Amino acid sequence: MSKIFTIGHSTNTVEKFTEYLMIHQVNTIVDVRSVPYSRFANQFNKEQLAGYLKKVNILYIPMGNSLGAKYEDKKFLFEDGKVNFTKVVASDQFQKGIYRLQTGIEKGYKIALMCSEKNPIECHRFSLVSNYLYKEGYDINHIIGKKFFNHKLLQDKLLDYFKEYQKISTDINRIINFRFKQLSLFDTENVNLNTLYLQLNKLVGYNSIKTKKEMI
Repeated sequence: MSKIFTIGHSTNTVEKFTEYLMIHQVNTIVDVRSVPYSRFANQFNKEQLAGYLKKVNILYIPMGNSLGAKYEDKKFLFEDGKVNFTKVVASDQFQKGIYRLQTGIEKGYKIALMCSEKNPIECHRFSLVSNYLYKEGYDINHIIGKKFFNHKLLQDKLLDYFKEYQKISTDINRIINFRFKQLSLFDTENVNLNTLYLQLNKLVGYNSIKTKKEMI
C-alpha cells in the first residue's frame, strides 16, 4: 500500500516545517492551496517556499488548480454557496490532478500534500483529497508537528464521535482518545461515512456567496 502524508504549514518557520518533513523522509511537497500565498506566514508564499525547499532538495509542485477547494462556478456549489466536494471529485480537473499525483507516487516520490491549516480535520486535504485517495487504497498519514495521525484512525474516531453527539469535533486529542459507548440518544443506524464527510464538507467548504458579500 503506497503511503502519502499531508501537512499544514500554519505559522511554522520553514526550518521547522522542513524538519517535520524530513522525519518522514518526504522529498516532494504538493501544494493543494487554491491560492498559494499566506497573509500571516509569507515564508510559505509560493516563490519563497519553492526557493527554500530547492535548497534542501525537496521538490515543490503547486497543484491548487486541480486539488484545491475554492470554486465560484455554480455547478460545483451547494445551494447555500458552499463548494460541494462530491461534484469536485467528479470534475475533470480534480481527476487529472489525482492522476498526476498517482503517477508521481508510482515513480517513487515521497509526497506530502500541503495546505495552510495545521489541523487536517479543518482542511479540505482531509475531507476532500485524502478521503478520495483513501478510497483508492492509499495509506494516508497526517503530520502535526513531530507526530502523525493515520487517516483511517481519525476517520473512524470522527465517525464514532459523530454517532455519539451528532456533531463534528475538530479537537484531535479529544477525537483520538474518544471511546464510543453506543449509548447515544440519537438514531445512529443510518449514520455512515457518507454522512460524516458531508458534515465535514459543510464545516470546511469554501463559501463563494459569503465571501462575495464580505467583499462588498
